[in-house]
Amino acid sequence: MVVLVVVENSPCIAGVDGFLSSIINEVVDYLVNGDVPSRVLKSAINRRVSNAVSRIMGVVHVKGHRWPSTIESILSRTAHALLKETALGVRSSRFIPSLTEFCAYIDEVRAVICGSPDLLIHDLRGKSACLVELRLAPTFGDYTPFIKMAAIKLAIYSWLFSNYYVGNSEWQLSYIALIHYAKQRGNALDAVLHPICIRVTDTIRSFITNAYRAWRNKSTVRVSDCRLARLIYGRRFTRCVNEEVLIDIPRDIASINEAINNKLFRKWKTLQSETSEKPR
Repeated sequence: MVVLVVVENSPCIAGVDGFLSSIINEVVDYLVNGDVPSRVLKSAINRRVSNAVSRIMGVVHVKGHRWPSTIESILSRTAHALLKETALGVRSSRFIPSLTEFCAYIDEVRAVICGSPDLLIHDLRGKSACLVELRLAPTFGDYTPFIKMAAIKLAIYSWLFSNYYVGNSEWQLSYIALIHYAKQRGNALDAVLHPICIRVTDTIRSFITNAYRAWRNKSTVRVSDCRLARLIYGRRFTRCVNEEVLIDIPRDIASINEAINNKLFRKWKTLQSETSEKPR
């Protein structure tokens, strides 16, 4: 099922949190209870995603991140299949989840780059749409490398989305839904929802170009905290001094992104003192 709705210019305002949380929690319940419909499990085992975005993400390296084992990969694909089926079965007068694909031709590499976010959720009241990336962290301990990989992927989708709908706003609201093994007794899995507002700039286009070339040349793109910050907020709005990331962002965006910034960067602060609090 593919639904395409033209999105009007709108600020990056969170509002879908409760709706999306209910979907993610239902996915976790399915996984924990082992009550996965056979059609979903069959689809997860047999399905292999192969598009330009998934290929170039394969050459992106974030310190501490590892790709899942075979069993973990099946669990991940099962969670993704459950997310799509669960979301598309929800009835809401305000939010409409959909599956879609965005494509853009990149002159520098003479290639069409296509990718499909895990979900695109349309907010009919706010006349906006947000992107969703589901990520499974198959480990105990530090989940930040998996959050960083999800943020990189969402930045790519944000640029493709903006390119697809010419005239889309400067900022794109996205959500990272992280499912990880829980330490609490009696809970095998836990889920956390991270909103992230991404500034759509040509820095993302440059990253896509470099990553595509790296994939074609069988090399690697390493992403440091500083490079990640420039990808999310734009090169001209980001400075890095002694491994501290300095970000120029408006007050409302700062309030949305404060929690995710603590996960993405070891040290950071906003350049506008009136909009920032001490992150650490």
